[in-house]
Amino acid sequence: MRWFTALAAAGCVLPGAPAAAAVTDTRADDGSHVVAQTTVDGDPRVLDLTVRSVGVGGYAMVRLILPEHWADRRWPAIYLLAGETRLQDYRGWSANTDVRRLADDAGVLVVMPGSGSAGFFSDWWNDGKDIALNQWETFTAVELPQLIDRGYRGDGRRAAAGLSLGGYGAIELAARRPGVFRYAASYSGNLNPAGPTGELLTSAIIASARLDPEALWGDRRREAARWEAHDPVVNADRLRGTELYLSAGNGLPGPLDAKLPIDVLPGAMLLEFLCGAQTTAMAGRLRALGVPATVDLYGPGTHQWAYWQEQLHKTWPRMLQVLAS
Repeated sequence: MRWFTALAAAGCVLPGAPAAAAVTDTRADDGSHVVAQTTVDGDPRVLDLTVRSVGVGGYAMVRLILPEHWADRRWPAIYLLAGETRLQDYRGWSANTDVRRLADDAGVLVVMPGSGSAGFFSDWWNDGKDIALNQWETFTAVELPQLIDRGYRGDGRRAAAGLSLGGYGAIELAARRPGVFRYAASYSGNLNPAGPTGELLTSAIIASARLDPEALWGDRRREAARWEAHDPVVNADRLRGTELYLSAGNGLPGPLDAKLPIDVLPGAMLLEFLCGAQTTAMAGRLRALGVPATVDLYGPGTHQWAYWQEQLHKTWPRMLQVLAS
């Protein structure tokens, strides 16, 4: 295949090479770089990348689906953002949806980054210490786009979609980093972390990962401005110019919940109820500001993959249209 030749010419290790080998000389502006690359399940178009991230202060994983005829030109990219690790990680989209099939004829790179145990796609405050640690906003919105564009033929056109915490990430990064994404979609995202239920959910997610909730943005009262600076509802006006899509259920069991294990159902109901309320608040705020958004509050439905797969199919054609424009 021609793209094997192009990878080799770029200094990359061909699929099947030792995972520990350096794979490319390409670096982000801060020195972050890919240190290992492996194919997934023998599929030459699906790569797992290990990135040495300066911002994260360690290694971060990314799954990448290459388009057919990858070596022929440069490509737009769809970033699919993960939820917290107990739901899934950078492998979750390919394990739980048919994104590999969707990518077959799409003519895009599909980029699926991890975000740590509960990274919140944010640059952590780290108790006010000036250290490069858990800088997940920098990794996702700065380092990784530079590496994809410079080393994997990205052309700078990007869309983002995410589920749960990844839904927050897609909308929040679009607000904090205007121009990085042309399109941002949230499926069941926790979009109002500075709100009463959002604060509770945010702290619970971080605590469940055995991390210090205050290390993210500080104490909610003493560092109120920092919390609000990371809240999409508060900063909704910054989303003008980005095409937006929001969706969520209301937490009641819906048409796709029949196969959900009975012991999982209560938690999936509660999470979707909380995220549905925050999505509703976000939709109302955008409407009040006159910021256009497509909203699908589809009623009964819980916090689980069957609904996110359906939402991916609903938004996929439009993402491709926006990237082609």
